[in-house]
Amino acid sequence: MLRLLYQFLFKKISPIGLGIFRIGYGINFLLEILNIFNYRQLYFDKIPYLDVNFPDTTLLFLLWMVIISFLVVGYYTRISAILNYVFTIVFISSMTTYEYHMFYTYTGVNFLLIFLPIQKVLSIDFLRMKFRCIEKGINYKIEKVAKINYLLPAFVGIGLFYFDSAFTYKIYSPMWLKGLGVWLPSSIPHITISENQWFLNQEFLVKFLSYLTMLFEFMFIFLFWHKRYRVFLLLIGLGLHLGIAMEFPIPYFAMGYVAIYLIMVPVTFWGLLWKKIINKQPKLTLFYDKRNLSIAKLVTLIQCLDIFKAIRVESKESFSASDDVVFQSDLILADSDQKIYTGNALLPIICKSSPLCYPILWLSRVVLFKNTFIGSLDQISEDKSTIELVDFKGVPYHEIRDKFFVLVMILAFFLQIQVNHNFFGSGKFDAAVHKISKQYFGITHHDVFVDSHLIGYNNVYTIKYEGELLPILDERGMADRYVSGGSYAYWIFRVNMPYVKENAYSLRKGMIDYTSFWMHRNDMDLSKIQKFEIVRKKVALSFQWERDLLEKNINSPWEKVGELKWKDKKAHFFWSSDGHNK
Repeated sequence: MLRLLYQFLFKKISPIGLGIFRIGYGINFLLEILNIFNYRQLYFDKIPYLDVNFPDTTLLFLLWMVIISFLVVGYYTRISAILNYVFTIVFISSMTTYEYHMFYTYTGVNFLLIFLPIQKVLSIDFLRMKFRCIEKGINYKIEKVAKINYLLPAFVGIGLFYFDSAFTYKIYSPMWLKGLGVWLPSSIPHITISENQWFLNQEFLVKFLSYLTMLFEFMFIFLFWHKRYRVFLLLIGLGLHLGIAMEFPIPYFAMGYVAIYLIMVPVTFWGLLWKKIINKQPKLTLFYDKRNLSIAKLVTLIQCLDIFKAIRVESKESFSASDDVVFQSDLILADSDQKIYTGNALLPIICKSSPLCYPILWLSRVVLFKNTFIGSLDQISEDKSTIELVDFKGVPYHEIRDKFFVLVMILAFFLQIQVNHNFFGSGKFDAAVHKISKQYFGITHHDVFVDSHLIGYNNVYTIKYEGELLPILDERGMADRYVSGGSYAYWIFRVNMPYVKENAYSLRKGMIDYTSFWMHRNDMDLSKIQKFEIVRKKVALSFQWERDLLEKNINSPWEKVGELKWKDKKAHFFWSSDGHNK
């Protein structure tokens, strides 16, 4: 049994899926951080622009985005992953006011990125390794990786999230048990962004999707190990999260999970897709002297950037030309008409056939390859062996890492169970375990869209200035541009919340933050008195399916319930219901 388990977990497969996952996940995370950066005064200042955070986060976030960009392209990947995790701990996992459930996933996955062999393909590090091998006369081949490198991110990033959401919350939720888990949140305008009443009026369809979501989350952690179920789970999961992207203002949660699902795509699919998109007949043939070090590096770079295989590469010895052509250059290009190009005329032709090679043309004019066409006397042998990477006390590093992943998987599952059930029996100890697991590994509760978020949520508040709504909620009551991701969680579930009352601290704090932010972004004169209307929309909830609920809620009018006045950079509240100055 153990032998079969070992063979299953450590079966060697192509790393192409890890490279695609790194790029997709990294781009999504970069966009999330860019969004936080754009609203950093909201996220981090005590009062935006007035009581500012120290130290200033601007330079730190710019540095972080550079590091994430390095991670996307696979440049010094391991160091970039470590630094990215440190920034995640400092700015993401420690956040409370603007946190939302995707932050936990970022924390867990960013921890795993430190150890995963995500740099093996589609990375600058892969190219750097090729260069180092060329210098040593070694023909470097792509190393295969153990299957557990694919299973672990899916287990931690998806499986534990679904496991907790389904077994701890949805199974006890009357809303989900009645099949309303998709319908009800989508029928409340300030929670959704989609005005699709026709879809919500299809009772059978929305209930079916709710029960399918529950069943899917229940079964995922048990079935995703099996190849025969993986594609089925992949399709449902992609559909679920693309639906979330269309329904709710949490785009980076939705697309972040789509990126993690890429790791479940069968690796054979990427090979088949590659064969479909590459050129069956290369447009150009590039002949080069393999013994010339600088030329060999240049050709290797061209091959890496020529993703559609428009250029065939051959050795200098295979070149044949007419009697009046002598191969005097170490690099020569022939097109389909047998026209010959050498020297400075060569790179522009390559770039036209393979546009991703344009950086080489630019760099050749600056510094990197300025001597390439003069010719190099560096000679290397043609050793065809592959390189053995770092060993640790005689044991290959990748074997130690892969076995460590098994321990991580077991500990992660144990921590999730502990967080849910408090097995240790000591309140302080359980709280400490939960705090550590949440802050450093993203393992915590996942009570997403459950009854407690909605019961008593009969009013929603926002702000107007000179008759125009601030870009928080629009006329329909749906999220505007200031409300997305973490700011969505803050405004909808912490500023506004079930049973919130006028003059509540959360409501006043949120309105102070957003009006201060808006005024500074619009260059308003704070030395003058600025008056804002506080408006409220009444919302109808129903825990029994009914037609046209979203439309009824959208048509509910905004009514003035108070006034917020800024004077001498201080906020004063006047509520219509009691007339008191607060």
